[in-house]
Amino acid sequence: MSKLKRAIDAHRNVRGLELPARSAKREDGEAPRRVSENAPRPAEPLRANRGEHDDDYIKLVLADGKLKQILKRTEKDQTVFIDWLSVTFNVISYLRFSGKSILTDDDIAAAISYDLAQIFGDAFAISSKNGYGMHFYKESYVIGQKWGIFCIGHKSDRLLISISGEGWLHAPVDAGSRVHFWLSRIERMGGNVSISRVDLAVDMHENGPSHDAFQTAYHKGEFVRQKRHLGTPDCWPHYQVFGCVHTKRGREKGITDAVGARTGDLYLRRYDKGKAEGDPNSTWVRVELEMKSKDSVLPLDVLIRPEAYFCQYPWLELLQKSFAEKLDTRQRRAEINVADAKKIIKVQFGKYLRVLRGLADSDESLLQELQSDEDLWPERLAKLSPEKFTGFHERHQVKTYVFENEEIGSEMRPSEDSEINRPT
Repeated sequence: MSKLKRAIDAHRNVRGLELPARSAKREDGEAPRRVSENAPRPAEPLRANRGEHDDDYIKLVLADGKLKQILKRTEKDQTVFIDWLSVTFNVISYLRFSGKSILTDDDIAAAISYDLAQIFGDAFAISSKNGYGMHFYKESYVIGQKWGIFCIGHKSDRLLISISGEGWLHAPVDAGSRVHFWLSRIERMGGNVSISRVDLAVDMHENGPSHDAFQTAYHKGEFVRQKRHLGTPDCWPHYQVFGCVHTKRGREKGITDAVGARTGDLYLRRYDKGKAEGDPNSTWVRVELEMKSKDSVLPLDVLIRPEAYFCQYPWLELLQKSFAEKLDTRQRRAEINVADAKKIIKVQFGKYLRVLRGLADSDESLLQELQSDEDLWPERLAKLSPEKFTGFHERHQVKTYVFENEEIGSEMRPSEDSEINRPT
């Protein structure tokens, strides 16, 4: 029986809620009131009543009618950054938050585009509309340079905003706190904000854990979250290796170690980031923890204190404090990409360049003749210099309405100046 099933079973027999005998009387002389079985239970941590558990991992709460576990929190001082974020919230509450009623999906997309530009910068506005749905939403839009997606049109009347790792790499240093402030305001309007996925990562440019060290740690049980499972390897989390570990070429391309199930709430990856970027001699290692809200609660606090939620596996607490700053990570990746581009040119066209250079009048004339006529960046190097564009909120015009009743938000009327306005 799984941990969650045991906890649910224990929840059906909650202790500490014992009723007095039928004939007992209260101190005021009246008969005691019976507590209905269907009465709502308080959202307090629940504990299983059997077995040995680690309290840091097994605290449970009732959320949205489901029993979910609270993520472990630590006070480790680590350079942990957000590498992915997917969040959903109620559309009607967002309209209340914006103070206006917007009539179409494109109108809402324009309002979201404006907010994203205010939070992350103009490069994070919605750049285009896909014209098709994604993830069970009817409409989808592209955020920035394919740095994320915005989706709307779900049957639950919620919208989705997802920012990828590439987007967070270009985000401002305080982007997490800005998003937290924005979502907190929507939550106060009844938005029922829910983080469906968040990835936390650390980079180690020197002395990072190798594949061999990771594999050894797994066999020692350093990824077992429950102490009672240490003696039962069949209860340990899944461990997979991606890449060829038996050849030099395979190791030069990088090895990925993964613990947990991709469809589960926790999925830990250790991979050779520098080698994946194209440098076969790089020692740059990234450790990334992917968390989902399937059976867990992902609080908004994770956006401003990611280091407090990173160590969900015991092994993570043993890592050396050699994590690199985010800015250094961007610079290191840029250096690898430029060096790799030069290597491609040398290997594939080096002989031609050497011969043509001897035949040309000058190096400048040769480069002028060989370079592309189009002023475009290659896809790989384009990541280093984001292209400027006009945001969706600047191209799209919105006819605004205001709520007749701000609290209910059910009756609407045109604004006094019913001219076409951009979202504000």
